[in-house]
Amino acid sequence: MNKQPKNVLYAQAGGVSAVINASAAGVIETARQHPEQFGKVYAAINGIKGVLEEALIDLDSLSQQQMTRLKYLPGAAFKACRFDLETEQQRPDQYQRVLEVFTEYQIGYFFYNGGNGSMLTAKKVADYCGRHGHPVTCIGVAKTIDNDLAISHCSPGFGSTAKYLATSFFEACLDIQSMHQTSTRFFVLETMGRNVGWLSLAPGLVKKFIPDLPIIILPAERPFRRQAFLDKVKQLIDQHGYCACSVSEGVRTEDGQFISVEGVEHAHGMTFTQLGGVAEKLGNLVADELKIKTHSANPDYLQRSASHMVSQTDWDMAYQAGEQAVKAALRGEHGVLPIITKLSDQPFRFGFQTVALDAVADLEKAVPDSFITEDGMDITQQALDYLLPLIAGERPIPYKHGMVDISPLDLQPLNRKLAAFKN
Repeated sequence: MNKQPKNVLYAQAGGVSAVINASAAGVIETARQHPEQFGKVYAAINGIKGVLEEALIDLDSLSQQQMTRLKYLPGAAFKACRFDLETEQQRPDQYQRVLEVFTEYQIGYFFYNGGNGSMLTAKKVADYCGRHGHPVTCIGVAKTIDNDLAISHCSPGFGSTAKYLATSFFEACLDIQSMHQTSTRFFVLETMGRNVGWLSLAPGLVKKFIPDLPIIILPAERPFRRQAFLDKVKQLIDQHGYCACSVSEGVRTEDGQFISVEGVEHAHGMTFTQLGGVAEKLGNLVADELKIKTHSANPDYLQRSASHMVSQTDWDMAYQAGEQAVKAALRGEHGVLPIITKLSDQPFRFGFQTVALDAVADLEKAVPDSFITEDGMDITQQALDYLLPLIAGERPIPYKHGMVDISPLDLQPLNRKLAAFKN
């Protein structure tokens, strides 16, 4: 007697990337290839918050044209949330509600596309449902531009962001190089990364094209030493006439304080510190101390949503992250996350292996010391060797009326079957 196929629920969580929807496509298309195992495929709008609110979309209704568009869209096509379930002791009603929704829609597979914290939420959901008579196979789908996913060689989303930052920095450097004799002599670019400085390394890729370019790289892994920084800036300007700098938003002083905090938010019983503004502070510092004209830039959301600057390698990784999550479910695995492994250097090849969600939840991968020069203000050849394959390849994007054709999909949520949930 054949088993009845169980339904699938996919959701997106946390900060987005330019390729997160490639992972969604990987999940949807791979699940569709196995109707004997998977029934209907749903997406929750706004991640786990959408599950609580029973805000679901029937993905079986997506046409081939919509699936093609999905693969190019930046942002989260199904909306991603910065929202985690509280503990079962604090809010048992949240877990009861998730179980109620999963039962109503006969969800047997839950694929959660997010970063480290999202993996923990996914496992908590699956464990609760299993203990209450509704087993759910839970698989994580990796995503984070910060590249801080523990154990994995890299994180889907990082390569495209690195490509955008390196390109923008290169262009800005040529701008300053051409103007510094009568205008700006110091430029600083701010990159995302609260506790890790992976993205601040990316602008260093310009060294492949102009090896002696006067640049400074300030990753979050090394403390900011004010006088050493000013001395380095002065030295480079004296030698070259100008200097460009990349700095991680999470850089701290030697006593452990963030250089710049934009604000503190209290929500969902938690405190969130919003970073930002470190580039402007460093620009002002150099202007005041060296009496020169400076400029700063904070690309902020631009760096994680640049669909026109996607790395083909990164897109492939993102799509396969979704595909491999479904294949793990087909193998009967549960509570795991497919992570990227490097198979070879020349040519660069990658694969996937699954690890327990517990092994990566709430862990962060820092930039190795061997990627940073001894003075903490530049990157090494090892860093360049690591970065270059991840930004390789271009993925053409359709244009319409002279602009990228990335209008969002028209997705209609299903009518709710259950009573409203008060969160």
